[in-house]
Amino acid sequence: MAVATLVSGVGATGLYSINENRSDQLHVAAIEAGELADLVAISGGLQQGIERGMLLSVFREGRKIGELLVTRSDKDCSAALITQISPNESLAIGDRATPKVRTL
Repeated sequence: MAVATLVSGVGATGLYSINENRSDQLHVAAIEAGELADLVAISGGLQQGIERGMLLSVFREGRKIGELLVTRSDKDCSAALITQISPNESLAIGDRATPKVRTL
């Protein structure tokens, strides 16, 4: 599956909960295993403030399990690469993603 298909499919499926415009409502929408890296589709994009180059933290059941680097962002969906994953974990559809807060 090509990245364009992965990303365009996210926006079409209506993956948002109550408030579409809140970045805290981002979720892993699809995962494509690649030979060199796995691509992750995120259910939020430019309208939710997600831009190319942003880092996202991924959570499940209140604990951080990984980090993503946004490689493409469209109006309401994004594609990202997994940059970090906790030992013995893997991402799953429905995991929550939030922009990583930078501290100086």
